[in-house]
This record gives sequence, C-alpha cells and structure tokens, in this order.
Amino acid sequence: MPSDIFIYIVLMSVAGVLNIFIGIYAYAKRRSFLGSQTFIFISFFSSIYTFGHAFELSSQSLDMIVLWTYFQYLGLPYIAPLSLMLVLQYIRKDKYLTTRNRFFLLLIPIITTMLVLTNHLHHQFYQTVYLRNDVIPMIDFVIGPWYIVHGSYTFGCLLAGGVLLLSYWKQTKSTYWKQIFVLLLGLYLPMISSFLYLLGYTPYGMDPVPIVMSVTSFLYIWAFMSTNILELAPIARGLIFDSMRDGVLVLDPSQRIVDFNDAAKKIIGDKLNDKKIGENIHSLWQENELNTFLFPSIDHLNHKEEFELEWSGLNSYYQIRSTPVKKKSGFIVGSTIVIADITEQRQLYQKLERLAYTDGLTGILNRKTFIDRSDTIIKEMHKEGISSSLIIFDIDHFKAINDKYGHRMGDEAICHVVSICQRFLQPSDLFGRYGGEEFVICLPSTTLHEAGEYAEAIRRSIENTPFERENKKIPITASFGVTHANKDIVIEDLLSYADKALYKSKHSGRNTVHLAQTNRVYHRGDQLLIKT
Repeated sequence: MPSDIFIYIVLMSVAGVLNIFIGIYAYAKRRSFLGSQTFIFISFFSSIYTFGHAFELSSQSLDMIVLWTYFQYLGLPYIAPLSLMLVLQYIRKDKYLTTRNRFFLLLIPIITTMLVLTNHLHHQFYQTVYLRNDVIPMIDFVIGPWYIVHGSYTFGCLLAGGVLLLSYWKQTKSTYWKQIFVLLLGLYLPMISSFLYLLGYTPYGMDPVPIVMSVTSFLYIWAFMSTNILELAPIARGLIFDSMRDGVLVLDPSQRIVDFNDAAKKIIGDKLNDKKIGENIHSLWQENELNTFLFPSIDHLNHKEEFELEWSGLNSYYQIRSTPVKKKSGFIVGSTIVIADITEQRQLYQKLERLAYTDGLTGILNRKTFIDRSDTIIKEMHKEGISSSLIIFDIDHFKAINDKYGHRMGDEAICHVVSICQRFLQPSDLFGRYGGEEFVICLPSTTLHEAGEYAEAIRRSIENTPFERENKKIPITASFGVTHANKDIVIEDLLSYADKALYKSKHSGRNTVHLAQTNRVYHRGDQLLIKT
C-alpha cells in the first residue's frame, strides 16, 4: 500500500475519532444550545461515514469493499439534512422543524439507506459494481436513478443551509462571524470536495469528503475553544423584530412605510400588508373598516417628535409611541411607531377603579363616591336655579332575614332590592350603598314631590316582588326618607334631613315614604301625600 494512501487512511480514522469526541462534547453542552442534539447526530453519522471509508480503502477483496461501502450509507445520507436542521436551529428558525417536517427531511436519506442495503435485488442505486485494480483495489460503479436523487438532495440541503447562513450573516454582529464562517465551511467544503470527486479530479479517484471532514472537525474544535459555538448563538436583529410582542412600523423621513413586524400586522389587520410598503402611514388612518384597528388622526405626527396616546376599541387598548431613528451623527433617517397592547394593564386599572368607587357586592356606587358626586351635582344644579332631591331607604327587618336564612341569603336579598331599584333609574341618577342594608339615590332636576312619587313607585315594586330562592318566597319591604335641596346646602345636611324622614317612616309602621323639607316633615301613605 503506498504511503500516501496509508496517510490518507490514518487521517480518515483520526477524523472519525474527532467526530466521536465532538459528539461527546456536544452532549456535555446539550443544555446550552438548542442544536446540540442535532450536532450529536451529525457527529455520530460522520464517524460511521469516515470509519467506513477507511475500512473500504484498507480492504483487498470486492466483497469486503462493497460491504464497507454499504456500511457508509448508514451515516452518509443523513449528514446533509441534519446540517440543514442545525442551521435552522442556529438562526432561530426552529419553529419550522416540526415533527412532520423533520420526517420529510429525513425521508429521502432513509429510502437511500434501504435501497443501498438491498441494491443487489433491484440495482436502483448502483447498476453495476466492479473492482478496479489500480494502485490499490478500489470499486467503480455505474450509477442508478436513485443515486442521482440522493446526490441532488444532498447538494440541495447543503446549498440551502449555506444560503440561510449567508443571509443571516448580515443581521448579526461581527462577534458571531467566526461561528457562522465555521458553519459555512462545514457545509461547503464537503460539498465542493464531493463535486470534484464526481468530476474525477481527486487523486486515485478516491472520495475526498472523509479527509475533508478531518479538516472541518479541527475547525469545529477550534470554534468550540475560541467562540463557544454551541453556547453563544446570536439572536439577529431581524429575529428580535419579528418576535416582539409589540407592533412596530418603520417609516422613512417622508412617513412612508418601510417595514413592519408580524405583531403590527396582527394588531392592525389585513389592511397592513406587503402592498403598503412605500405608502404614506396616513393611508392606514384613512381606512375605516369595521372590527379593525384604526390609527388615530394625529396631524402633527412627524419624525422630530415623540408622543404617546392610547387607542381603545373592540375591548382592546393600545398605546402608540413614535420616536425618531437617528444615525450616530444625529442625522434623522426615519422613525418608528411602536404599538403596545396594554389591554391587561387597562383592565386591571379599571378593576381597581371599580373597587375604589363601587360597592363590591352590588356594583353600585360606594358611600364616599356617592357623597362626592352627589355634592358636585347638587351644587351645579343650584347654580342654575334647579332643585335636586335625595332619597334614602332601608330594608325593613333585614337582620331577621340574616338570622333566619343566613348571610349568603342576606347578600342575595340586597342584590335583589338593588336590581329592582335599577329599573327605575335614569342615566343622570346616582345610586349608592350608604351602609349595610341602607341605600341612597340622588335625583338631579327633580322636585320634592316628584322624588316622593319616585320613591313610592320603588317601595311598591319592592313590596310586590318577593325575593325567591331555593323554592322559598321571602317578602321584603323598605322604608324611605326623601328630601330636596332648594337652597345652598351641604350634602351632609341634606343626608341628615333625609335620614330624619327615614327615621319617621320606621317609627310609623315601616314600609312607608316620608318627605322632609328642611325642618318641615311630610308623611306619605300608600296612596296619598298628607301634610303633618
């Protein structure tokens, strides 16, 4: 055996050993990089290929050479598609590597392995295999149809992986260029060597790819030591742009749309598409389609200003912010519009606001909010010379309901009374819970007698609508006190007058309405208003 052939075999064996060690290293770093598992498989199949070729060259008979040639195809067909998978994982496009897509990527390699191992039955991979006695015994062959399919697919995978890396290279910082360069060499060196082999430009007509793999193995080891290739995978700016939760539109100095991300398209809808590239941003504002995002009409939008606003609609809330994009020299080259979905924050704020201003059980105004708002309304009405009225009422014998049926039933009874009252409320009326079973109503632009009629209608409705729960009918009544403001009066005094009228209702048999005007008191029976 010539010495150069012997050296060639030794180098291939070294390459096989290096691939094993690289696979072990990748296994140790499997938690640091998403593509580590793929890299392990590449190293494993590369070892099979290189060791198989080394044994092929060292064999002397046709049967042994064919055996080791077939052995190589247990690993060779899978290296290219796995390399493509590794590239997709490295550039963070692994979302495309679904179980189905992985299966289709490996389908042709699986078929290739099966056809090679059964080639003697159909000759679809090698039509003819014969021994060529040259410097050393080597096989030659006439290729079959599937050999062309396998070769084309292998070149296609390697070429696609290289193109993806080259396009990705532009988006990354120079710190990561060494990593990408090593991966490119790992793809293209074997591909170029294989191409030269098919053209017959290799020494002794031997396959140079295994020896080239020893070179790529050393490159990978260097990359591990100097660039942490399996630990520090870059995230390109374009990937960050597309994966942002906030919608982003990029504008040029003339406010024309230059780019936008997936989140912006999802928020704005179908009217934001590739056809909008080059159009003025205002074209989005002019469209008014049902159930789609609408930009607010802001005439002063330009690249020199920063502004914030909130847009709400379809039960969603968005905060829009525009900022200029400048070069290091300070020259403005465009602007960005960021659309942040603040629905959760706004809903939380509204919930906290409801808790601050409303009663937690009934949803109507709490005592403090009712007093503050009523005071404001009454004073505004008085300035215009319009009187306002106030009703305060209390559920009769409420403690007996709690004691007999329990507090849960008592709470439901309160909600029952509230629902009855809400049927009578006008949009301008204020309704609040004054205490446990005590409620207040403020009626703007209402006279005392009108308020009395209003209270009487509510009283009758409560009396005639028993509370029904768990097949039980619980009769409920309420006592009312009514007053009105015909002069400048503070809300506390007005509530005091109404409370005195309520007190009189309670001590005159309950389930009645009494009217109070400053220190004069009126009694309302079931049907007739009587001055006392």
